[in-house]
Amino acid sequence: MIIEGIAVNVQDVQDLNDFGADRIELCADMEKDGLTPSTELIQEAVAHSDIPVNVMIRPHGDSFHYTSEDVEEMRASIRTVQECGAAGIVLGCLRESGVIDERTLEMLLAESGDLDVTFHKAFDAVDDQPAALEVIMRHPKIKTILTSGGQGPSVKNMGTLKELMAKTRNGLPMIMPGGGLNTENVSQVMDALTPAALHFGTGIREGQSYEGRISEKKLLMVKDRDK
Repeated sequence: MIIEGIAVNVQDVQDLNDFGADRIELCADMEKDGLTPSTELIQEAVAHSDIPVNVMIRPHGDSFHYTSEDVEEMRASIRTVQECGAAGIVLGCLRESGVIDERTLEMLLAESGDLDVTFHKAFDAVDDQPAALEVIMRHPKIKTILTSGGQGPSVKNMGTLKELMAKTRNGLPMIMPGGGLNTENVSQVMDALTPAALHFGTGIREGQSYEGRISEKKLLMVKDRDK
């Protein structure tokens, strides 16, 4: 099982490498639920990491609706990620009507080249997740969907998560539960869903806060429960 953790600085990147994570989601501004990090941070993260670094592509935290100017900024960010040598990108885009903005998605994917692509938790803001999954499945470049199965934490939406997993084609795209996961509830999610990947934010940090460092003890607890 892939254990992915959020990094907001180089220390996080080093800790996730040292403590046994499998993949990093690199973000800035977690008070806005994650925005595109600076070029300097992407470069440093890639230089300090032996595990894949996937970079958030999100120009603002106002919504998941993007203007043409936003889209051009996102396309430029994707090119920067490629130039920095990161493994992948994390993105998502919606229309105001609550469906995936497929035209914008296609424009962003056209820039992605060989990058690994995750559709992020914008997926939890759509009105119809099974329908949104069908849209994403038309774009095989998207290998992973990060989702809580709707509003609220993953542990409260396991029925929906199980339904989504059943609708994928041989496990692709991979449904990666994330949102509210911690050492207290991760076993419940593992037992109910047997996911191929799990995503952690504050749940593996000291003080359950992005101001705290990645906790080796908590990350090892998660890894032990995967055995």
